[in-house]
Amino acid sequence: MRPLEGIKVVELGSYIAIPKAARMMADWGAEVIKVEPPSGEAWRYVGKSWNFPYEPDNNPFFQAENANKRSIALNLKTTEGKQVLHQLLATADVFLTNTRAKGLKKLGLDYEAVKEQYPRLIYAQFSGYGETGPAKDDPGFDTAAFWARSGLLIEWGSEHAPPFKPQPGFGDSACASAILSGVLAALLGRAKTGQGEYLQSSLYGTALWYNSNGVIMGPKERGIRFPKTKADYPNAISPIYQTGDGDWIITSSTTWDKHVKGFYRMLGLTEWLEDPYYLDLEETRRHLPEIIDRIQEAYRTKTTAEIVEGLKAIDMVHAKLVHPNDVTKDEQAWANGYLRELILECGETIIVPNPPIRFGSIGELPYELAPHLGADSHEIMAELGYGEDEIEKINPNRRNES
Repeated sequence: MRPLEGIKVVELGSYIAIPKAARMMADWGAEVIKVEPPSGEAWRYVGKSWNFPYEPDNNPFFQAENANKRSIALNLKTTEGKQVLHQLLATADVFLTNTRAKGLKKLGLDYEAVKEQYPRLIYAQFSGYGETGPAKDDPGFDTAAFWARSGLLIEWGSEHAPPFKPQPGFGDSACASAILSGVLAALLGRAKTGQGEYLQSSLYGTALWYNSNGVIMGPKERGIRFPKTKADYPNAISPIYQTGDGDWIITSSTTWDKHVKGFYRMLGLTEWLEDPYYLDLEETRRHLPEIIDRIQEAYRTKTTAEIVEGLKAIDMVHAKLVHPNDVTKDEQAWANGYLRELILECGETIIVPNPPIRFGSIGELPYELAPHLGADSHEIMAELGYGEDEIEKINPNRRNES
């Protein structure tokens, strides 16, 4: 038995954060009903902008967030469409939405409007910037509200390079996990009190939470410059260095004294092993640009394999920066079930990630392809007690779209 069997989730979501949180609940046994407008939610069509397939039988981007769900298409601008949604909420445990506050209020679906009707409902609302403040009504994709506004793009950059542009959806996916934890905590709370809960989260707030170290270091009075130069690293082990093969290697050590001699020895810098100029941490910080340049020269005299073997020998945390083309070939990912092959209805095989949580009592989780738009409309409305004529009137031509 999966842990969320018996839980019913109504998702009025688009794009990534809310749908991905709902997807994880679906994988774990919840019944997730995805409510979409008759035209479909925007993420169904994102492939058009990114020069990627987005047909109903070949829509790779839509899979990761929407597998294992049911879809109902409703026009919530009509009385009949809203009535169906309310009937769903009356039987639901959780309502997930990233519809903007103004839109929810206009539809009569804001929390204040529904909390008395559904006192056991866990109502989770997600936004770009939070429910109050001057930016509360602003639209917010993760590139803006998560990455840019939180300081990450400047903090993670370097002085002589333009800020990098992150892959869209990464911040949303991080937020999905935070939303999910809140929903699960609220379900535990309801089991004790019998009462529902209102949860609110945002791209901006989650980014600040995940970037807590950067926020703490950020104030100017601390004297830390952003973006960083060679002189701003905490130590000479911190930079990302390039090997003689052209690969980049990242290392990490929170204990300078434990690793510095082994690090230098691994690079063949034996003349540094007794010199305080290179060994004393405070002394090295006065000369970081010079020391970093010399370490980089030493890296380029060695192959990637030699560097990796040397870092393993001194038990230092490290990794080669992997090209995106190589991620789906990583033996470690396949060995742990982090990836899966998926055959789309068009016959094309794609590789998608699995949720990273595995339950010891459950084998491989089921995977049903993301539903076509409104594929389950007829069945869901019939379960709610609607007759054939009513279903056809409210949701015409949706009966056989699965």
